[in-house]
Amino acid sequence: MGSIDQFALAGSADLARLGTPLRQRLWAQHDVAALMAGLYPPPSGKPGDSSAQRQMLSSTFLAGVAEAQDALMLRPRGSLAQAAVDKARVLLKNRAALPSDRLWHAFSAGARAGNGFAEPAADTAALKLFIRQPLTESGVAQQELIAGVLERIERCNGEPHDFDYLTGHQAESAGTFRASFEAESGQPFTPQNFRAWRLARLAQAGAFVNIRVGMSESSAFELSYHVFRGACTPVLFLVWKHAPIKTTLLKDLGELCDVTYLEFDQPADLDAGIAEFFRRCRR
Repeated sequence: MGSIDQFALAGSADLARLGTPLRQRLWAQHDVAALMAGLYPPPSGKPGDSSAQRQMLSSTFLAGVAEAQDALMLRPRGSLAQAAVDKARVLLKNRAALPSDRLWHAFSAGARAGNGFAEPAADTAALKLFIRQPLTESGVAQQELIAGVLERIERCNGEPHDFDYLTGHQAESAGTFRASFEAESGQPFTPQNFRAWRLARLAQAGAFVNIRVGMSESSAFELSYHVFRGACTPVLFLVWKHAPIKTTLLKDLGELCDVTYLEFDQPADLDAGIAEFFRRCRR
């Protein structure tokens, strides 16, 4: 089989394809054999058969584990399989992620589910919200504008998702963000500490909101990390008309991620678009 990551990936993918129809009754030997026959091609008589047979046995083992765990945790049959399907859909949306990233996230999610800590349903879970605002290039005027945008976002809190603010929801400026970081993190401000703290939160993000009221190199850095190394969950650009996106590589990102661009002159212009974005978001 190779590494444990390969084992987990192959098993999770096959488990996801089990579906629920065959789980409406107790399994018998012929049911398991028929299931595996549908997932794997028959032996070819070539040297690769042994590897394929090991993978088939691994998938069968994981199917048995899922059945037992569903019963042990008093869950409806097929719940772990559905969790695998949902997780696979999320991971595959990140078309720019490295295969090793997907393997690790899939393995970690499977470990949590197997221990009884499956993630809550999307319609009841808080949406982990990562808000990126200009910091080092932001003055008092930009801070006031950002505060108005954050107020608009807060109005959507609970409609339909409660928000878990990963980066807080107060407007910052070049003169305030360092002190805010130290108060929240308990660490002295250094580029290394700040970067590690931000990226750790970005890895948890259910949605990424980029408030653009001026140029920000750090915003581009975090957005690139989110798309190419992070969760690559939905991205919302809120672009002030007086600070349009000029960088070509930040335009039309739809081929890499789920992205929405909204332009505004006053924060009130964003009400309908922001509400629609959060209605579409799923954890």
